[in-house]
Amino acid sequence: MPTDELKETLDRIAKILAGMLLKDIADGDQKQKIKRLKQCGFDNQEIATMVGTTANTVKATVHSLKKSKGKKKKR
Repeated sequence: MPTDELKETLDRIAKILAGMLLKDIADGDQKQKIKRLKQCGFDNQEIATMVGTTANTVKATVHSLKKSKGKKKKR
């Protein structure tokens, strides 16, 4: 299998798995979707494409999640 074909196949598999991962999350819960995809190792641009937003929105959401996580640890 040529390299380009392999990459395309792996990209499809990743999209299918991401769809399965997100299927139980409500459509309006973009923050939770971003959190799960980030935990799986997707980069901001990949997440933005899957969720239907911009990479900057993903970046800001991830930052917000990290910030709120830090506050919970201090309690």
